[in-house]
Amino acid sequence: MPAPIVFISRFRVVEGRHDEWAASFASFIDVIAEAKPRTALQAAYLDRSGGETRIVHVFPDAAALTLHFEGSDERSSSISDLIEMAGFEVYGEAPEAAIDQLRREAASAGVTLDLFPDPIGGFLRAPA
Repeated sequence: MPAPIVFISRFRVVEGRHDEWAASFASFIDVIAEAKPRTALQAAYLDRSGGETRIVHVFPDAAALTLHFEGSDERSSSISDLIEMAGFEVYGEAPEAAIDQLRREAASAGVTLDLFPDPIGGFLRAPA
């Protein structure tokens, strides 16, 4: 079984807009859940100040990540007035096309892309 892939998007929340960001995320998460059935997890978190947010995505394999990335440009642009890209992290062997896309996005925003491609152990458990 291939190792799961974890993708973390890091963002700064536009000052004074953290409530709007949280509401926006909550309003489209059901749409994402329906449209991306192979995405095992998509969850957003705010830091205590409300100034930074992370979106954590987990995929069982590279094909699921590829499917999830379809339409991501449109989704990102729809919230660009609420959050600003701060970087990406990818854990596991993501498809090269996805890595290339993230490299381009990171370079255009002047942020980092951190890659940890070599899994050394772990598991992804479905809900019981």
